[in-house]
Parts: sequence; structure tokens; C-alpha cells
Amino acid sequence: MSLGATVVLVPHEEEERALTRLLRDLLPTLRLRRRTLDAELVVVDNSAHRLERLDEAVRRNGACEARYLWNEGRNAWYGPALNQAVATARRPFLVYACARHGRMHDPTWIDDLLRPLVEDREGAVAMTGSLYPSGAPSRMGFPDSLEWTHVQGGLFAARTDVVARFPWPDGSLAHWGADVYQGHRLREQGYRLVDVPTVKSVWRQRVEGSWKWVHDESEG
Repeated sequence: MSLGATVVLVPHEEEERALTRLLRDLLPTLRLRRRTLDAELVVVDNSAHRLERLDEAVRRNGACEARYLWNEGRNAWYGPALNQAVATARRPFLVYACARHGRMHDPTWIDDLLRPLVEDREGAVAMTGSLYPSGAPSRMGFPDSLEWTHVQGGLFAARTDVVARFPWPDGSLAHWGADVYQGHRLREQGYRLVDVPTVKSVWRQRVEGSWKWVHDESEG
């Protein structure tokens, strides 16, 4: 039986970058893994104007069923846009990739992200990706006894039902800090976050080394 995953992109204005992420990085992966991955693609567009070329590329992707959701010019920001994608998701796992930054070097990155979730029979793992320092959890109202790390929001996989029950924040944390808040919240609920060593997601850094997927500021 194929493994089910909803793959999500959330572009904002930069159509060329979103097309690069879709055509160069995501679709080759989904086409290659089609026999073992029952994927659907959800694009939530926060742009002021509909990104027509991206919409067409999504509809004609040739790899999986897909939906392009434009927010009628309203920027829902990161967290609420992810919640919107989760609300429409039809697969047990969610895979998010930043529409602005990142590069796929080996299409089996998606297997690596999903493996800890699939192998976790108890359902204790809520999210996988690249663990990154979070600062003191108490700054966001959580106990400092929690681990001071989170899954950096540029690339991750999660259990769809878990993030549906514990959605990303809105308000002042709708964008900046949403991934940190989400990590603390999931841990407070008793879930685990798992680092996947073959992917690397950082914030405003250029990383060196060998990974299957790198999310950073570089387009190179």
C-alpha cells in the first residue's frame, strides 16, 4: 500500500521562486516516488494577485492530484496558511517545503522525513525535520523544562491529525515565531520532535555539507 502525504507550498508574491521550488525540487521527487507515495499537492497562495503561471503548473503537474488555493489577495501568513492547508488535507501525513528557499539534492529526502512518523507505532512523534535552537520556552508561555529546540519551519513532516488538533498560532505569532510556538506546544502535549540528519533547515544562513535537502537563503 502506498504511503499517503499532503505536500504543501505557501507562496507569497515571488512566483519565480515558487515555480522553482515546485518544478525543480518537489515534482521530480513526487514523480519518482509515485509508486510508493500516494501524494497530493496543496498550494495556499498568500499573494495580492493570483499567481497564474503557478496555478497552471499546479493543475498540470502530472505527478499527483493538486489544489491551488488563492486567499483572494489576503496574506494569511505562515501559521494560518498552514492551518488552511491542514483543513483540506486528505492524507495522514503532511510535508511542508518553503516556497522561497531550498534545494533538493536527492529525491529520497521525503522518505527520510516520513520514516520516523511511519515507524512510530505509538503515535508519539508529531513532527520531523531539522531541529534548531528555540530560546527559552518561557518566552512563549511554556515551561523551561521543555527542550529548547524546535523543528525549523522551512521543511518538515507532521502527523496531519495532530496538527489539526493543535493548529499553528495566529495573531502576533502568525508568522515570526509560529514554528517555535508549535514545537513547544506539541512537546507540552507529550509529543516528540525528531531530527532528520539528511535534511538541513536554517534561518538566514548559508550551510555547507552534504544533505538531501537544504533550506537556507541560497538559491544555489
